[in-house]
Amino acid sequence: MNCLICNRIEQIKKKQNRYFVKELKTGYVVLGDSQYFKGYTLFLCKLHAIELFDLEENFRKEFMEEMIIVEIGRASCRER
Repeated sequence: MNCLICNRIEQIKKKQNRYFVKELKTGYVVLGDSQYFKGYTLFLCKLHAIELFDLEENFRKEFMEEMIIVEIGRASCRER
């Protein structure tokens, strides 16, 4: 695979991604490789797509809802 995100997802499936945090229905929560900003987190979509509008509408809506949940969780852990 040439897609970096797809490669990272394959690592998660093989339990070889040390930055993996949590699997949700539509994606994977991972810490960013570089922690320039402490707690930098990514939500990787399980389906390969270049743009959000490339995803089927119902899946896209669910992905965005889960993305909000990930952000709420991340923001709640932020140092104040």
